[in-house]
Amino acid sequence: MKTKPLIAWTMAGSDSGGGAGIQADLQVFRAFGLHGCSITTAITAQNTQGVQSIEPVSDPLIQAQWNSLISDLPPAIIKSGMLADAIETVADLLASHPTIPYICDPVLRSTSGTALLSEEALATLQTRIIPRAMLLTPNLPEARELTGLPQASPQELANALLEAGAQAVLLKGGHAAGAHCSDLFMDASHRFLMESPRMSTRATHGTGCVFASATAAAFARGESLPQAVQTAKTYLNQNLKQATSLGKGEGPLPFLPPCNSEPDQPNIIRDLHNMGVE
Repeated sequence: MKTKPLIAWTMAGSDSGGGAGIQADLQVFRAFGLHGCSITTAITAQNTQGVQSIEPVSDPLIQAQWNSLISDLPPAIIKSGMLADAIETVADLLASHPTIPYICDPVLRSTSGTALLSEEALATLQTRIIPRAMLLTPNLPEARELTGLPQASPQELANALLEAGAQAVLLKGGHAAGAHCSDLFMDASHRFLMESPRMSTRATHGTGCVFASATAAAFARGESLPQAVQTAKTYLNQNLKQATSLGKGEGPLPFLPPCNSEPDQPNIIRDLHNMGVE
């Protein structure tokens, strides 16, 4: 007897270049063997060189997308990315189903630096979305903007986000300098760094989306959250290593099936004091 695939939802913007947003999330879900559904929050015109235009989806249509899916294809997990002007509506919808596991990738800017969230929407993210999140996955600039702590250490940033209500934080370190990329995971009982050699590639568009959606997929398949972020980091390394550059700018990843190869697995460091992140 065939087993029905698990269902995962992405709530995010549409990337016409196919490297990030709902396009990336759906490809990752499929790679992990899940059936992906999408609630589109905004339509973007973008490519590997940047975002040229954004048009938000209306609140009634976002509500209609949710109602259509929840009645027929309820999710094992929800992952959100760019929420744009829909953030109040999304907060209401998430509050209406509090038992569904939810991962928030707080997309504040595109890879090319384009602002994707207004100041008013940012406040809603801080007060209504973060406290609902099982896992919050900001990069370093996003964590500094969310906390208002531009000089804080990674662990101070993660602690501040936990105090803001997130149940767990994955602080993505791709924006930091150095020969290695270090991602910090913290929840009430775990804290560790995932360290991997930094790879020289232009194929970095959508890496944050892929990291978060791969975590969602691994968690939905039964892994604990600490293990799921390690699986996702391994998957990201696998794709970065095998990516080829498409377009004239920062190209997409290849969205390969996960193989969990040992050379792609990150080095797990639990003694954060000696690593200087405290």
